[in-house]
Amino acid sequence: MSVSKARKLLRLARDERERLTRHLLVASALREVLSNDPIVVGGTAEEYWTAAEYHETDLDLCAPLTRGDRTTLGGLGFRPEGRHWTHPKINIAVEFPDSRIDGDEARTIEAPTGPGSARIIGLDDLYIDRLRQSTIDERREGVEFQSALAVVAARYEDIDWPYVRRRIEEISESEGRLGDSMKRLDSKIRRRVRASLGRPRLP
Repeated sequence: MSVSKARKLLRLARDERERLTRHLLVASALREVLSNDPIVVGGTAEEYWTAAEYHETDLDLCAPLTRGDRTTLGGLGFRPEGRHWTHPKINIAVEFPDSRIDGDEARTIEAPTGPGSARIIGLDDLYIDRLRQSTIDERREGVEFQSALAVVAARYEDIDWPYVRRRIEEISESEGRLGDSMKRLDSKIRRRVRASLGRPRLP
C-alpha cells in the first residue's frame, strides 16, 4: 500500500485531458490504497478493449468497500455523492456497482498507466456482461446491444468463443430465460460481425 504513489497518480489524473487515461490513472491510484484490488468494468473497460471512445461514463470499479476504505477515499479528497465518489480537482465520478466481477478474475489484465497499473475485466467477460445488459429489451437494438456489438466488431479474433459459449450455457442452466435471450442475441451479433468481416460461421 502506497498513499504517496496514489497521490502522485491522482495528480497525473487531474492534469490528464484524455478520459480513458484519466480513468485508468484513478483506478491505478485506488489499487494502491484499497484493501481489495479494484477491477475496472463498464464503459471504461469497453473503451479500453475496443479503442473506441465510449459515451460519457463513470469509472466503474468492482471491489468491496470497507469502512477503512471509505475513510481512505476521503483522505485522498473523494467525497460521496449518492452512489458515486467525486473529486473536486479531477473530472471523474467513481462508482462501485458490485463487490466482485461476474466472471473469471484470472482473466483480468493489467494495463500499465503512468507509474501504476489498472486491473481490467477480461475481454470475454466484458462481452458477456454487455450481452447480459442487452437483454433488457431484446427486440430493440439499444445502447446495450450496440456496446456488445462494438466489443465483438473490435476484437472478434481475440474473444475466447468456447469460453463465451460455456458461460452462456451456465447462465441458461441457472437463470433460464435470461440465458436463452443471451444465446439469441449472441448469434445475432456474431452473424452480423462475421458478415461484415467476411468470416465463416464458427464451429
